[in-house]
Amino acid sequence: MNLVNRLLVIVGLLIAVALTPIAIVLVLFFRPGVAAWLNNLARGLTDGPNVLFVQVICVGVALFVFIVALILLFLEFSRPSARRLRVQQVTDGIVQVTDEALIQRLEHDIAQIADVVSVRMRAAAGKGDLVNLTVELETSPEVNVPAKSQQVIAAAKQVMEQQMGLQVGKIQVQLNPVRKPVKPQGS
Repeated sequence: MNLVNRLLVIVGLLIAVALTPIAIVLVLFFRPGVAAWLNNLARGLTDGPNVLFVQVICVGVALFVFIVALILLFLEFSRPSARRLRVQQVTDGIVQVTDEALIQRLEHDIAQIADVVSVRMRAAAGKGDLVNLTVELETSPEVNVPAKSQQVIAAAKQVMEQQMGLQVGKIQVQLNPVRKPVKPQGS
């Protein structure tokens, strides 16, 4: 929705920037002509052989703009809230953390592991109070895939269980070795 909002604001501003000077010039220098044109336009919408056709088109355009505005308004106000995950190790109350907090913590800790170039992940509530995790890693090309995967899973479990107090569900690791840059020949 942010992209749509930005595009609509940019288009609206561009139209306003283009039309405002034109409107100012028309109002200042051509007042009688503008008044006559608006009068003829209003008469054309209410008189003549095509009155019904013109009125149907006007109502259709107005209805379309109204429906699009309602949909955009609904999408603006119904933003998804941050997903919350329940902390299990607290006994005296209910504590929840956002999935964003968990992801930031995990990305920071996993990025510290040797040979990890970049980390992206998604957390989702699983069955019961379990938290499922998908980790996408880019590593150096020489990495031992099974060993590095185990190291990442162990680090994720340690952060989730001991530091965040969450119950670990499934952890899926997608490991992508980064290709070495090819040196140009003749250098």
